[in-house]
Amino acid sequence: MIKQLATRKSAAVLTTVALALSVLTMGSSSAATDATWNCAPTKAKPVTVRLIEYFAGPARTPLLNAYARQFESKNPGVKVEIISPSQADSPAKITQLLQAKNVDIVEPAGAILGQAMSAKQIANIYPYFSKTKGWAGLTDYSKFQATLFGKNTTYMVPNGYYTKSAFVRPGALTAVPAILAKIKAGTATWQDIYDAKSTNTATSSMYAMRGARASFTQAVFIIRAYNAPDLNSGGYWNKSTKTSMFNNPKSKDALDLMMKIWHDASPAASVAWGYPEMVQGFIDGTANYLIQDNEVIQMVEDKYAPFTSGKWFLAQMPKGPTGYSAQDVSGGGWSVAQSSKCKNIAANFVDFLTTDPQASIFARAYGVGPVTKTASTDPFFKTGAWAIFDKIGKDPKELKLDGSDVAQTCYGEFFTQADKDMQAMYAGSLTTTDALKSWATFWDTKCINPYKK
Repeated sequence: MIKQLATRKSAAVLTTVALALSVLTMGSSSAATDATWNCAPTKAKPVTVRLIEYFAGPARTPLLNAYARQFESKNPGVKVEIISPSQADSPAKITQLLQAKNVDIVEPAGAILGQAMSAKQIANIYPYFSKTKGWAGLTDYSKFQATLFGKNTTYMVPNGYYTKSAFVRPGALTAVPAILAKIKAGTATWQDIYDAKSTNTATSSMYAMRGARASFTQAVFIIRAYNAPDLNSGGYWNKSTKTSMFNNPKSKDALDLMMKIWHDASPAASVAWGYPEMVQGFIDGTANYLIQDNEVIQMVEDKYAPFTSGKWFLAQMPKGPTGYSAQDVSGGGWSVAQSSKCKNIAANFVDFLTTDPQASIFARAYGVGPVTKTASTDPFFKTGAWAIFDKIGKDPKELKLDGSDVAQTCYGEFFTQADKDMQAMYAGSLTTTDALKSWATFWDTKCINPYKK
């Protein structure tokens, strides 16, 4: 399993990329009679491949555009267009382009993949892609993720792994040395995070709460910690009862504590914080403890201080009362749209992005877990700030979930409703009891129970 994460400054990366041209090695299509798998572009008859990214940003968008130009230089008659909406707009934009059949490659993060697969908008590229150089270079875990939906099927090729850790400002926690020591040791509990509210000041609070889009993930963090290790590999069901984890009485204890953390240990403004605001809140010191993905390392280093300064460090996520935590170790990736009229060219570009040195440089630049065998053995991905991910990977009491439940078709609807429920709980208009009852009913009736297939 991928355990190491890394990043580099994008300017340096672009210089490296200019020297990193790679010759593509492609397999033959298994769909010889399908014209969409047999495009043969020429200068006289060019084709355009459109790719839309979900996580657009300064650390990766220029890199993708540089890769597009490299690919074009190796493939006369091919034009690659990179579409880069803001992260707030990307779910709607990706969905719109899939529905309009006006895109070739998508990055279907969050709830998009399950919905797009259900609508038959994503192509199975395994027969073609499994013969490529990119496929041969993937780690075993990356191949597992690529075939998550069945043998000989690939609906998404991983492009990087996202692992949660805690960004911590130690200077603000010197008043609670025992808790600080537990945070550093990886044994801190969610109760410890609440108890550290004593460090709050007029301008700074302990916890960076997420109140805007995807706020329900805060609830999932703590509920999983209270249910672990009694979780299925997808992370939404109890192994012992074979029902949704939201039915477990422990989940109410967890959600009650999360609401106390919100009320007593988080900035009041965080009720409106989304991804960028949470990160900025940590950077400017409004909050001293932030749970976020590995790509945030670069932002903190660039905008606050280098990791080597000692002004901040990375720690493991808090554990529950039984000493366990749990999180998805999955990530984003590239999918070829079923409506693409040149699937072989689209798959060729995905292969180019997946092959080293492109994939390794992308991992360093953007700060995601590498998907290739070459990069995963690179010592670079085990040093400095990224050493925490090796520690996470080796901790048997931090369960690594495969993300399969998040890929269910029902997840998109749950995502929307759970976010509304979190807002209501923050406002005090919905009880934790009623929220959990609703979530349990949803998962037990609308989602696929892995124990009852």
